Amino acid sequence: MPLRRMRPSVLALASAAALLVACSDPAELPVPPAPYAPPPSSAVVEEGSVRIRRDVFLVPGVTPPPNPVTGSATPAEYNAVRVVRYRVDADPPAPARAVAVLMPGFLGGANSYDPMARAIVRRSKEGEAFEAWAIDRRSNLLEDHHGLDVAEFRKDPEIAKRYYFEEEPAEGKTFPGFLDQTAVDYASEWGLDTTIGDLRRVVDIVAPEERKARVFLVGHSLGATIAEEYAAWDFDGKPGYGELAGLVLVDGVARQEGAAAPTITEEDYLKGSSQNVDAYLTPGLETIRKTTRYIALPLLGLKVYPVAAIAGMRALWSPTAITEDPYRDSAFLTLLSLTDVPRMTNRAAMGFAMDDASNGVSFAAVSCGASKGGALAEYDSLFGTKLVQPSDPTATYDWVEYDATNPREHTSLEDISRSWFEGPSLDFGEWYFPARLSLDAQAAATLVLKDTDWPRANHGLRAIHGASMDLPIFAAVAGLVGDTAALDPLRALVQNVPIGPGRPLAGKPRTESDAFVVLDIVDLTHIDPLAGTDDGQGDVTKWYDSLTTWMTTNSPAGGVVLAPSAP
Repeated sequence: MPLRRMRPSVLALASAAALLVACSDPAELPVPPAPYAPPPSSAVVEEGSVRIRRDVFLVPGVTPPPNPVTGSATPAEYNAVRVVRYRVDADPPAPARAVAVLMPGFLGGANSYDPMARAIVRRSKEGEAFEAWAIDRRSNLLEDHHGLDVAEFRKDPEIAKRYYFEEEPAEGKTFPGFLDQTAVDYASEWGLDTTIGDLRRVVDIVAPEERKARVFLVGHSLGATIAEEYAAWDFDGKPGYGELAGLVLVDGVARQEGAAAPTITEEDYLKGSSQNVDAYLTPGLETIRKTTRYIALPLLGLKVYPVAAIAGMRALWSPTAITEDPYRDSAFLTLLSLTDVPRMTNRAAMGFAMDDASNGVSFAAVSCGASKGGALAEYDSLFGTKLVQPSDPTATYDWVEYDATNPREHTSLEDISRSWFEGPSLDFGEWYFPARLSLDAQAAATLVLKDTDWPRANHGLRAIHGASMDLPIFAAVAGLVGDTAALDPLRALVQNVPIGPGRPLAGKPRTESDAFVVLDIVDLTHIDPLAGTDDGQGDVTKWYDSLTTWMTTNSPAGGVVLAPSAP
């Protein structure tokens, strides 16, 4: 049969049909993933009546001496401190009436302050802005957050799980492993002198003539002791408190202020104390320089930090899903003293890990709700307290949020989850906490070291001006300190020192309500004052209100204008 030419109309129909067939299967046209970019260093993190911007930047730090045993010096890239600055989002920047500089406690990173920092800035008013600068100590720079940052960008926690625990690359990089003690031998010299020197560089960002009026130094837990010691520190003949507007101690205090001599002996400082039940927390200087440069949580180790961050991602992004994770379950066996981990939703996993009723690391617990769906049994925690654990192997556990319990609790699971991972390169914890810092803080805790006292004479610790501190002091006593009487030694030390000249309350005695404040918030856990949810109700909001009102009272009207990102 002879071939016949196809009419144009038929050819057009055939072409159209072929095109439709080709386009009918979406698998034929995959959408490529967006190119990876780390979380931004400057971003709006909260909308609302006050729009809050967060800037993350590095400040050059001091140069500590090398480890005298190994000769190893700190690499230049670690002679820095990271600052996480929360401010009103405005261009030009809003003048800051007060800047709260936030020093974390033991094992704490800058993100441990995230809810509190936002709450401070949230109380800004027209013409009266507050800023909060959370400190990430130099040890935080040692942490490899690449897997967490990629997981945050992709909204996929399993990327981080595979990166840290299964040797799977993330965006072209493979996790090199957690740092061994030998890899950071130079961190033996990251003690109080180094930490206070770094902190001084942050305070120096504010113009000299404005510091005494605007900078409030805030410390939590061990960070409160460090803040006290900074205020008493001698900077070339000038006391640290002379360039601070106020001192804020959040559930932490040295308790040795004004003592005639350090309560730790030099032998214990050098050798460590086997008599101390917490000796694992504070090895002696000789051990620190030879072997133990950082402190890891007993039994849980370093892996617990990415495990917690991954759990936080799941709780925030897929709260009701049930995720099998042997690495999380391994941590749970220790943290909750379990022999087997029952099924639970992602939010229940984060809740059991963080809530004060179940978290075996009690000093890192919050009151964030309650479990549901299965029975609970009592157990003896890592630190000896009676807590509860999920005990029904056939149940599927879920979680009730803090504000749906009776009585209502204080911290949203969403807030504490976010603070565990939201980057760039940030989290709630401090993976490689310098052992030297805790040791030095004990040695300098009197705040009145004499020339002949061994910490000053032999180890260069310069906390000497405590008896003349003339700045206002605000202390909040929560669940760890537990008793407002813990502030009595500090009160006695400064009781005859009125508020100094050049301050709004100049000349006022310590009996004046805003000259020395002790706020009783013992119903809050140790972490609730930092992580507590600012929802307009309860003790957490009252605490945030009290703090910012006190800061306003102790700073003059007006403000200091700081650069929009890295000052």
